[in-house]
Amino acid sequence: MTRLRDGRAELALHELGSGAGPTLLCLHALYGAGSDFRDLAAAWPGRVLALDFPGHGHSPRSFGGSYTPENLVANADVALAHASEAQLVGAGLGAYVALLLAGARPDRIGGALLLPGRGLAGGGAEPKRAEPEGMSHARFDVLLQGITADADPDPMLENCDRDIRPPDYARAHADSARLLLLAEDDAERPPWWHAVREADCAEVAPADPEAALARLAAS
Repeated sequence: MTRLRDGRAELALHELGSGAGPTLLCLHALYGAGSDFRDLAAAWPGRVLALDFPGHGHSPRSFGGSYTPENLVANADVALAHASEAQLVGAGLGAYVALLLAGARPDRIGGALLLPGRGLAGGGAEPKRAEPEGMSHARFDVLLQGITADADPDPMLENCDRDIRPPDYARAHADSARLLLLAEDDAERPPWWHAVREADCAEVAPADPEAALARLAAS
């Protein structure tokens, strides 16, 4: 495990795999941890790095600040700088962070695989509405279904459970990315996801996670 710094934030970055292919940077869901990607890492042909966001896994909680997607993007950007270049995979909140980072750093990120998971459901004019009936992550249950014991109990983390940003905020970042692979099934997705789906760089990811990673590795 490597310790990184982003201002006052101390970040844990795990190496889950190695190989000759491109680097993969993994971004976990709300209340998850980088270690949740351990099984998926075996399907990647290159180096696999997984970040613990502040207040999750082995990264201490943020004192005197708040948790927002933009702050987490800055944390992930530090991990990206450590890797120089990378492809991204994110689940839930991590998918939203991956989207923003892929739009901000298209020169260093070939593509991002967006997976369902907890964090940043809702959005637009109804940020506090309940999770839509039928929303599930069953097809991708390998990717952080549970809430880890190491998650920060800070109530400020609830800020990342619902999105107060309009869907076109996500779309603006999507339009700057090189490739976005969206893992689809029959479950409902939040408004920001639907907005991203319409971007020119967006593709539906193969249903099999290993096939989805192979498509990402080829970008």
